[in-house]
Amino acid sequence: MAGSSPTEMTSQVYSDSPSDGCRKFFFVVNRQAGNYFKWFVQPRMGEFLATEGIEGQVHYFFNKHVLKQKLEIAQRSGYRTFIVVGGDGTVAMVASLLFHEDCTIGIIPTGTTNMLAQMLHIPLYTPRAFDLLLSSTTSKSLDALKIGEQVYFLNASVGLSSFSISDLRTVEKTYFKLFAYVFAVARSMRRAHTRNFRVTIDGEEHLVQAAELFVDNVGALWTPRHRTSEAQLDDGRATVCCVQKGTFLELINAALDVLFVRKRRQSIRYVASGVSISIDCDESIPVQADGDAITHTPVSITVMPAAARFIVR
Repeated sequence: MAGSSPTEMTSQVYSDSPSDGCRKFFFVVNRQAGNYFKWFVQPRMGEFLATEGIEGQVHYFFNKHVLKQKLEIAQRSGYRTFIVVGGDGTVAMVASLLFHEDCTIGIIPTGTTNMLAQMLHIPLYTPRAFDLLLSSTTSKSLDALKIGEQVYFLNASVGLSSFSISDLRTVEKTYFKLFAYVFAVARSMRRAHTRNFRVTIDGEEHLVQAAELFVDNVGALWTPRHRTSEAQLDDGRATVCCVQKGTFLELINAALDVLFVRKRRQSIRYVASGVSISIDCDESIPVQADGDAITHTPVSITVMPAAARFIVR
């Protein structure tokens, strides 16, 4: 499927400075993020907010309803730039609450994988990420997968990955980082058997037998160079792929498909791409999106073009 690379996405100049010249930033901090270390992040945030010409507020996330109220108040107070200190799930949550609003989102990546930050070439080293907020005047608009009232930027899936993430504990992500996902997959292997899925993509029905079925918005896993499909963040479509069997050999082959970006895939199979996607199964099973368990099948997914704008280099 044709699409631009992450470095070719349409860029635009943005401004967070009102008429008085003071730049305003509203921070949303997730202290439960996998790589959030208070002793390291908070001094840098304090230094940033003490910078001349910077005005800011900080909200420590603990409740989505309260966060929604805080964001609404911030917008009425003139804030148009919102900074997420957290991982991909926190970014998706904030973007969902700001959906359809004229604003720009910045990322201080403190999650376990920080896939979205990597795709946008945002530094994973906290001081450099803060420096980018000060120096950049460029933003990029990205597509999102809309599921219910939420938007997600990476992928959604059903099968082994969704069972694994449903079993994943926050404390595991904090202490074991990426290995936590490996442990979760190992625990969920007993449920990695082939299921019958009914997948409707832009009105066309596909009957798919798979142990893992995923919908890609970004087309990468773990790092930008590990490709799962040709999906891009700004091509207006999502790509549906699957792994048919849940055997150890099939899953190893799928991992090798991703790690070595094989041109001829051994286990990952392309189904179709489109804008409107619905997935149903013979049984109700978990659905994950951007690393969080969100619902159960059946699920409907819609690609929303230019759903959010992010600060980039």
